Amino acid sequence: MTSKLVLITGVTGFIASHIADQLLERGYRVRGTARGSKYDTLVATVHRPGLEFVRINDVATADFSEALKGVDAVMHIASPLAGRKDREETFRTAIQGTTNILPQAVKAGVKKVVATSSFGAPPQSGDHLTEEDWGEVTEEELEQNPDGPYYTYFTAKARAEKALLDFGKVHPELEVVSIIPGYVLGPYSRTFPLPTTVPALGTNEDVNRLINKGDIPFAPNWFVDVRDVAKAHILALEAENLPLDKRRFIINAQTYTWKQAAEHLKKAKPEVRDRIVSLDGDVGSLPGPSSHLDSTRRRRFWRMFEEAVTTY
Repeated sequence: MTSKLVLITGVTGFIASHIADQLLERGYRVRGTARGSKYDTLVATVHRPGLEFVRINDVATADFSEALKGVDAVMHIASPLAGRKDREETFRTAIQGTTNILPQAVKAGVKKVVATSSFGAPPQSGDHLTEEDWGEVTEEELEQNPDGPYYTYFTAKARAEKALLDFGKVHPELEVVSIIPGYVLGPYSRTFPLPTTVPALGTNEDVNRLINKGDIPFAPNWFVDVRDVAKAHILALEAENLPLDKRRFIINAQTYTWKQAAEHLKKAKPEVRDRIVSLDGDVGSLPGPSSHLDSTRRRRFWRMFEEAVTTY
C-alpha cells in the first residue's frame, strides 16, 4: 500500500485509463490530465476515491506547475494515434509534449517519468528487434510519404522517445523509462466512460473492422493486451536504479496474423460469425515474414492474443 501521487497525461486514453485503474488498485493516488470537454465530463461523471483530474488543453505548451504539485512520478501517455491528427499536430503533441513536461517535472521535484513509446520506434525491418534497435526515418523519406500516417506516427514516437532518454542522461535526478508495446488490444477501463464512436475505439477499431467486414490494417501483427501494457508501466515505475542503457522495455505477447484473428473470432463469437470478414489467400498479410519483436525481459505474465481480442 502506498499514498504516492502519480500524474497521468491523457488519462482517458486506452492505455492510460488502465494504468489509472491498476495504480488505484495498488493504493496509489492518481491525478489525470484531460482536455476541454473531456475534463468537464470526467469531473461530472467519474468519482472514485484517490482519483482527481486537472485540465491540460495542450501538453506541448501547457504550464504543468499546478498539475505537478505534490506529484511523485509521471506517466506520460498523451499522444495522438496514427492518422488521427495531421503531421504537424502529431509531431507537436508527441515530441514537444515530451520535451515540455520533462523540465517542469524536474523543477517540481518529480523523481521518475515512465512514457509510452511504440513498436514503430524500433526499425520495421530485420529478423529480430530488441531494445537496442532504433528506427531511422529521414526528412526525405517523410516527404516522399506525405500521406503515410504510420510514417508520421512512428517517426514522432521514435523522436519523442529519444528526447525522453536523452533528457534522462543529462538529468540523473530524474529517472526516465520508456515502454514499447506491440499492437494493443483488449477491454476498456472499468472507471472511465466507454467509447461512443468508432474512432474512439482506438486500436480496437481494427477488431471492429474484422467483425464488420472493413479494411484490414497493413501493419506488423505484434499483439499485446492493454492490461499487460498498463502492468508493464507500473513495474517500470516501481523498479529501482535501472541502468541508463536498460530503460527501454518491449512489451509484446504474440505475433498473430489478421487471418488467425478472424478465424478465432468466428469460433469465440459465433453470434457475429456471419459478419466477420473472410480473409482468403494473402489478404491482410504482410509481403514477407514478420520480424520477431523481442520482449524477453518482460514476457513472463502476458495474456495471449485470444483473450485480448475476445474481451474487446
